[in-house]
Amino acid sequence: MQGHAQLVYPRSWTRGKPTLKGDYITISQPEEYQPYECANLVFDFSGLRTPKDVTAFVGQYGLLKRTEGLEKVTDILAEAAAVRLLFQMVIAIRRVDTSFLRDIWQISDFAKLFEAPPKDDDELLAQASVLVAWTINENLAGVPHGLIPEAAFEVDGVSGSPGIFLWVAYPDNLLQYIYYQLAMTINLKTPLASCTECGRIFKVEHGNQEYCSSRCSNRARIRRFREKRQPGQKQPQ
Repeated sequence: MQGHAQLVYPRSWTRGKPTLKGDYITISQPEEYQPYECANLVFDFSGLRTPKDVTAFVGQYGLLKRTEGLEKVTDILAEAAAVRLLFQMVIAIRRVDTSFLRDIWQISDFAKLFEAPPKDDDELLAQASVLVAWTINENLAGVPHGLIPEAAFEVDGVSGSPGIFLWVAYPDNLLQYIYYQLAMTINLKTPLASCTECGRIFKVEHGNQEYCSSRCSNRARIRRFREKRQPGQKQPQ
C-alpha cells in the first residue's frame, strides 16, 4: 500500500451564541466541537420543555439539522418530546409498567402501526419494544458506521484508552448524534429513571436514585418539610 493511511473521523458540529428571533432560533460566533465527547447530550435534549430550555441547549450544542441559519423552536421541542417519550417507554418496558404503555396506546396512533391491538400485557410489551427500535432505526436510516480508536475522543475530560476500539456512527447532523446516543444508552442497558421532582430522564448512578440532581433532591426535601409543618409553627430562617 502506498502513501499514508488516513482515518475518517465522525464530523464535528457547530455551536455558538444563541439568539431567538420570534418563533425561530439561530446562532452566531460559531465554534466547532465533537458531539461524541458530550456524555449528556441525549439527556439534556430530552429535558427540553420551553423556549428558554432550547436557547440554553442550542448555546451548548448547536442547532439540530444545520450549522447556520434558523430552526423553529417548536420543531426542536417536538423532537425533544419524541426522544423523551422513547426514554419513558424504555423505562416502562423495563419495569413492566403496562399501565403507562396502555395509556400511551390509547391516546396515540401507535396501535395503527400493528396488524392488531395487543391481546395481553406480554404482547403490549413486545409491540412497545418494536416501536422503540423502529423509531430509532428510522431516524438513523442511511447513517454509515465505522471503527475508530477510543483514544480519538475525550469525554468529560477523560481521554480514551489506546488499544480499545469503538464501532460508531457517522451522523450528518446533531439530531442523528442524539438518536445514536439514545440507541447506545438502550443497548448498553444503562439504568434509567425519571426524576420524581422535575420529570427529567437521567442515568441512575446509585441504588434507587429518585432525583436527577442534588437541586431537585433539596427542593423535594424542603417541600416535604413545609407540608409537615404544623399550622402556626415558625419556619426556620
